[in-house]
Amino acid sequence: MTENRVQIVVRTTDKERDQVKKMAQEKDVSMNQFILDAIFDSKDDSINDSKSDSTIIEILEGQLAKKDEQIEKMQTLLDQQQQLTLQTNQQIQHLQLEETKETEKKLEAFEEKEAKKGFFSRWFNS
Repeated sequence: MTENRVQIVVRTTDKERDQVKKMAQEKDVSMNQFILDAIFDSKDDSINDSKSDSTIIEILEGQLAKKDEQIEKMQTLLDQQQQLTLQTNQQIQHLQLEETKETEKKLEAFEEKEAKKGFFSRWFNS
């Protein structure tokens, strides 16, 4: 059963016609078929859309995998930084403890020296 075809005239500017022509060429179809596909959302477009959707999904999955790797590396670096900070803090505490001990020893030595001085020596600082 053959369908009768009729002609429809569409008025456009030269620029609009050129855009339609370019878009039709990109899809490798005639301008007539391109316009019909655009109007009736043909099955070919839905196939192309699903192909482009699957391509987009593949790209996004790849990006997601890269982001996961980057997050893993950042977590490793963060762990290393925390370990270095802990070691540094322990070294600082150790040095402060040593300094406190030295200060206490000096104070004890000074007190012993003062204690050995006689009563009048302490009064007259001699």
